[in-house]
Amino acid sequence: PFLVISAALTMLLGVLGAAAQSDVRRILSYHIISQVGYMVLGIGLFTPLAITATIVYLLHHIVVKTNLFLIAGLIRRLGGAYGLDRLGGLYARSGWLAVGFLVAGMSLAGVPPLSGFWAKLLVIRSALAADHLLLALLALAVGLLTLYSMTKIWQAAFWAPAPAGNSADPAAPPPQRGELLWMGLPVALLAAITICFGLGIEPIFNFARQAAEQLVNPQIYVNTVLGG
Repeated sequence: PFLVISAALTMLLGVLGAAAQSDVRRILSYHIISQVGYMVLGIGLFTPLAITATIVYLLHHIVVKTNLFLIAGLIRRLGGAYGLDRLGGLYARSGWLAVGFLVAGMSLAGVPPLSGFWAKLLVIRSALAADHLLLALLALAVGLLTLYSMTKIWQAAFWAPAPAGNSADPAAPPPQRGELLWMGLPVALLAAITICFGLGIEPIFNFARQAAEQLVNPQIYVNTVLGG
């Protein structure tokens, strides 16, 4: 019960903290707290389905959150700031970066058919299977608030016009075309992995389910090692 309650509070406080921020790095950092709550919830429920959900969520989160922080760095290189009030017009300046953020941000929020949708769906299903309706509703609500945060970044940094007098970071010269290509390759690769993760979830789910069964029932591992 302590883990389940801690998970619920972690999810809720993390996403509320993110919603109150106006700095890209702070928003993403608070969402780390919130997303860890989903994983702790699976551990707290400790059913085969819940542990499966935790493993899938962990794999998804590593890829998506890494990509979002890479994109945050590129946002500063192109826009000159991390604060949403000082950003704008990046969609017109770098369409590929906008697409990369859209894929990663929507996956973090749990929009289908990306990896985050399946990760959140498994957590919600495991909560419902364990008769925790309120936890399932909370997980769904946190996903909606995450979508709000990602939409806020998209609107301010990419879609809104650039503020008057905004200039690039004086400590870092504007990246050249070739440099942008090399900096964008990891973003494109991780975005592709996120899409493939979502579209090819079955083998990943089967792998996570086998691992979860051995974690819930360690006797399988003991028998394998000892030959019992």
